[in-house]
Amino acid sequence: MNVVLRNIRGLLLLQLVSFVLPLVVIPYVFRAIGPIYTGKINFSQSYINYFLLLINYGFDTTGTKRISVVKDNPEQLVDTFNEIISTKIFLFVISTVIFLVCTLSVPTLRSEFALHFYSFSFVLGCVFFPTWFFHGIQEIQTAALIALCFKLASSIAIFFVVHDTQSFFWFNILTSLGQILAGLWAFYIAMKRYNLTFYFIKLQRIIDLLVEERFYFVSTIVINLYTTTNVFLIGFLLDDRSVGIYSAAVRLITVVVTVCINPISQSIFPEIANKMNANLQKGLELVQNIIPVVFFITILGTVFLYLVAPYIVSFIFGEKFLDSIGVFQYLCVVPILSSLSLFQAQTMLSLKLDRYILNITLIAGIVSVGINLLLINALQYYASVVAYISVEAFILISGYFVLRSKGLTVIIFDNFSAKSFRYLIANFNLFGRGKQ
Repeated sequence: MNVVLRNIRGLLLLQLVSFVLPLVVIPYVFRAIGPIYTGKINFSQSYINYFLLLINYGFDTTGTKRISVVKDNPEQLVDTFNEIISTKIFLFVISTVIFLVCTLSVPTLRSEFALHFYSFSFVLGCVFFPTWFFHGIQEIQTAALIALCFKLASSIAIFFVVHDTQSFFWFNILTSLGQILAGLWAFYIAMKRYNLTFYFIKLQRIIDLLVEERFYFVSTIVINLYTTTNVFLIGFLLDDRSVGIYSAAVRLITVVVTVCINPISQSIFPEIANKMNANLQKGLELVQNIIPVVFFITILGTVFLYLVAPYIVSFIFGEKFLDSIGVFQYLCVVPILSSLSLFQAQTMLSLKLDRYILNITLIAGIVSVGINLLLINALQYYASVVAYISVEAFILISGYFVLRSKGLTVIIFDNFSAKSFRYLIANFNLFGRGKQ
C-alpha cells in the first residue's frame, strides 16, 4: 500500500504541475484565436480521437491489468509488453489508411486536411508511450514525469508561436510533436530500465489479443459516443463557434477529473485488481472504503466550482467565452457521477464482467446520440450537456444494479454519513494513518 500511496501523491503533484502551464497557455491561445478557431481546433481533435481510441484499444486499462499480473516474471513481462506494442503498431497502420480515405473523401473534412493531419500525428506518440506498462509495474511517477517534461516544452513553444487566427494551427502541430517525442523517450526508458527486448509478435497473436480485449475496447468506443462525439456532432450540425463554447467548458471539467480523480483511480486500480485476484472480499472492501472518500471530495469540489464558475470562465477564457459559464455549471456534476461509476467499472472489469460494461455503455452511447439529435435544434449545444449528464447518471445506476444482481455491492450508502467519513479517514490505511 506504501507503493500506492507514493504513486497517488507523486502523480497528484505531477498532474497539478502539468496543468499549471497549460492553464496559462490555453487561455492565452483561446483569447488570441477566439471561439471560432477554438472550435476548429477542438473539432479536429474530436475527429482524431476516434483513431486514438482504435490505437489505444483500451490498453491503458486492460494492459495495466495484464502487466500488473506478470510484473514479477521477467519473461512474461517482456512477452506481454511486446504483444501490446506490436498490436498498437498494427492498429496504427490500419488507422492511417482509414484516416486518409475518410479525410480525403468527405468535403467537410477535406477542407481542413492540413489541420487534421497535424492532429493525427498525435496518435503516433500514443503508440509508443507505454503508460499501461508504467502503471502496471506501479511506477506511475516515471511516466508522469516524462509526460510533464515534454508537455512543458510544447506548452512554452505554443505560447511563443500562436499569436492570432493565422497561426492557430501551430497549436495542434506543437501538441502532436510533444506527444511524439514523449512517447519515443518513454519507450526508450522502459526498454533500458527494465531490460526489455522489442520484437514483433506474430499476426495471429495480434488477432487473438484483439479478440480477447474486444469487449472493453467496444465499451471505450461507446463511451466516446457521449463524450467526444458531442463535440463532433456540434461541429457537423451547428458551427465552429458552438464547438468553441461547449468545448471550453468541457476542457475545464476534464482538467478537474484529470487532476483530482484520475491519479487516485490509476494508482489504485492495480491494487484493486491484485486484491480481487487474491481475495474477492478484501478487494470489495477496498473499493467500498475508497468510494465515500472520493464522493465527499468531489461534492465539495462541485459546489465550489459551481459558485466560482463565472469568475473562472471569464478569467481563463475572456469575455468572448461568457456563454461557456452556464455549460460549465451544469457539467460540474460530472466529476461526482464519473468518479463513482469509474470505480464500479474497475470492479466489474476485475471480476471479468466485461459484457455488462459493454451492454451498459452501448445503451448509454445510443441514448446520448439520440438525445443530441432530438434536442440539438431546440437547445443548441445544451443538448450535449443534457446528453452528457443523463448518460453519466445512467451508467452509474446501471452498474450499481448489475453488481447487486451478482450479490456484490461497492456503494454502501451507510458509509456516506459524516460520521462514517470521519471513521474512514481515521482508519483506512490508504491515507497512511490510523489502524492497520
